[in-house]
Amino acid sequence: MEDLCQGAASALRFLEGYGVKPTRIIDIDIVDRVSEHYGNKALGSYDLENSRILLMSMQDMTEKLAVSTLYGQAFDRIHYRSVVAHEVAHALFHQNSPNARLTNAAQEYLAYVTQLAVLPADRRQQIVEHAGVAGWESGDSISEIYMVMAPEQFAVKSYLHFTGMNDPSAFVKVLLNIKWFYVYVP
Repeated sequence: MEDLCQGAASALRFLEGYGVKPTRIIDIDIVDRVSEHYGNKALGSYDLENSRILLMSMQDMTEKLAVSTLYGQAFDRIHYRSVVAHEVAHALFHQNSPNARLTNAAQEYLAYVTQLAVLPADRRQQIVEHAGVAGWESGDSISEIYMVMAPEQFAVKSYLHFTGMNDPSAFVKVLLNIKWFYVYVP
């Protein structure tokens, strides 16, 4: 429970700084199975129809061998909290975006940025180095296709792009209001 609460609280604190706040209660259901997302194992998901986060417990994740590493690091409580933060970011995206059903790219961008932002700086730096990519650049299209093919690189590119902007709050507004299947980087 402590890890769930800390992960959720870290996401709420981070996103509040960019104007993304809860508009209603966020429920988290602990489930005992790994779900699939685009053919990849998912540790959690946001159930849009029921407005709930579905998340495996840390114990189930490790005992059922759903995950042993994340971002090239041993999966531990710190990473578990970041997975919780990722899913809370999805919930907040849905609560704050009139077009949330239209694009996974914008949601995943914000969720991965949140997930990496709540990690301790040293762990985050190791992840950035392990991914070996630079942030998104002007003219790039942030798409689900890249995310599915290279989720770790997608996460790091998003985080580096976000933290490299002069006004990330303005880009958060773009993400929340996107009406396309991809996000064009200005």
